[in-house]
Amino acid sequence: MDFKIMQMFMDGSYGNVQYLSDSVVHEYTKCMYCIDDRIENRRGLGFDKPVTDGEGGPTCQCVSLASFGHTGFTGTIGWADPEANLVYIFLSNRVYPDAQNKKLISLNIRTDIMQVIYDANNGADINPKPNP
Repeated sequence: MDFKIMQMFMDGSYGNVQYLSDSVVHEYTKCMYCIDDRIENRRGLGFDKPVTDGEGGPTCQCVSLASFGHTGFTGTIGWADPEANLVYIFLSNRVYPDAQNKKLISLNIRTDIMQVIYDANNGADINPKPNP
């Protein structure tokens, strides 16, 4: 998971270069079936989405429903939240010493770290205005 890619998917640009249109970003990051209560699939075309009922999922309850990301088999997570202007990357090796290691999930390590990051940014002016 790469920070630059997650940053680019928030608005389609990186380094003042527009790579993706707003419509492509919207399609890749929206929840495809969230409007249909019969389908229990919160995923978008390219990314996972937070749960809408507040139960479980790959994120803390602090993220916006506009957020999106990806969790990997080894426990890595890359998450972007355009409403908070925040990208969170957590690298890990959950499969050490073997693939049966479930501590990242059972101890809520990734989501607890995500909560701390959001708490640290709560109230902070993420996009400060330049001084005149």
